Amino acid sequence: MKKGCPLCFTLLIVLILALYVLPYSAADVPPENDRYAARTADGVELALKRYRPDPGAPFRKGRQPVILMPGLMSNMNEFDVHTPPGESFAVILPSTLAPWARDDPYVARDPMRYYSLAHYLWNQGYDVWLANYRGEGRGPYVSGGQGGYSLDDLGIYDVPAVVKKVYEETGRHPVYIGHSMGASMAYIFLEGAEYLDAPDPHVHSDPALVKERNSGRGEQSLKGLVVLDGPMGTVGMNASYDPSLFLVLRDRWYMDLRWLNPVLDLLAPCTYQLYRFLWFLCRLFNWPDLGPMNLLLSTNPDNIHQEVHRYLLKHAVDGMSTRTVAQFSSAYATKRFREDWYNGVDDSTVPIPPPPAPGDGYYYYSDHLDLVSLPVLVIADDTVDITHPDDIRNFFLGKSRHRLDYFLRVPNTAHVDLVAGLNAPTEVFPAIGRWLRMLCRSR
Repeated sequence: MKKGCPLCFTLLIVLILALYVLPYSAADVPPENDRYAARTADGVELALKRYRPDPGAPFRKGRQPVILMPGLMSNMNEFDVHTPPGESFAVILPSTLAPWARDDPYVARDPMRYYSLAHYLWNQGYDVWLANYRGEGRGPYVSGGQGGYSLDDLGIYDVPAVVKKVYEETGRHPVYIGHSMGASMAYIFLEGAEYLDAPDPHVHSDPALVKERNSGRGEQSLKGLVVLDGPMGTVGMNASYDPSLFLVLRDRWYMDLRWLNPVLDLLAPCTYQLYRFLWFLCRLFNWPDLGPMNLLLSTNPDNIHQEVHRYLLKHAVDGMSTRTVAQFSSAYATKRFREDWYNGVDDSTVPIPPPPAPGDGYYYYSDHLDLVSLPVLVIADDTVDITHPDDIRNFFLGKSRHRLDYFLRVPNTAHVDLVAGLNAPTEVFPAIGRWLRMLCRSR
């Protein structure tokens, strides 16, 4: 009888664990956090989100990581189209779905995800990482550094920090997908850009960084690059040297537009109809060049669901730095893409960008595209809006050729809807998927 006591006691302990401890260990452990932070060399904390459609879904750990970087004025939500808790978006799926979405329970449950590039990539088995560059983001995914940053800052500080963080977490070299300005900063990164030490604050290209970032053999290496209608470049809006514009943009500050989101949500039906009217007029007059007003053609209303348009206005529009706008405006005016002219000691207080000149001391990104040698897929829209399809192609042709390089121009698209438009699930997303499969099979 005494010999049986230890056995009874053991069974009693097991029973208690089974009834009380074990159920709580499964149910009460919080789901793994999807938020990560990357710290830049200048001390800014950037927010990243590892994608999965809900907390019960798995991360794609061990699979090829993919970074998604948004464009000017946008946050990661431009890639993560979905219905937030407590909200409603009246999206009805088309009668014929893209093959990848036909058996996807998350798309069936939330039709908005049909227009999400992040969800498509997760559906295809990729480890998806969404990033917010400095100043951008919502909720727990707000990045620091909300100030007057330049494009140079984004390519020199933010992209390396994000790439290194994803490599540290996954042990694999990521593929980088950038839309618009997200692609501009990738070109800067791949050219090995860094700031020279004081007293000369100009940008220069470090050959060692060029080799590491393009070769796939270091913590800052990329496996490949997907460019979505970028970089915002040198033709699109055909801007001129407008002194009044550059005077407004001379000071470094961040234009936060998030306070406008409730208003934009209410005005979304009006802006959608405005786009329809503008596109009607342009077709009527055989697509005249509107100069800087081409910006208004950046959304094709025939290629975006009205509710997706509303979602983007409400959840993806954050703000922008005056210096990034000034840098792009200078590129449009001079037809050359260079570092911020404020980087020069003598020009740090000059409001109007000096015309390009030989030996002026500035680094010209558009003159060194040949430094970019990794495999690249470029997808351009079909409209002269904030970008020009021919300009996008010229940037692509300027890089060193790789056998996997590919250029695609998607009909009936504009700058915004290229990423989340009606034809994105059937044309843009599968094109990215095919190229990624080819890239991952290559050696």
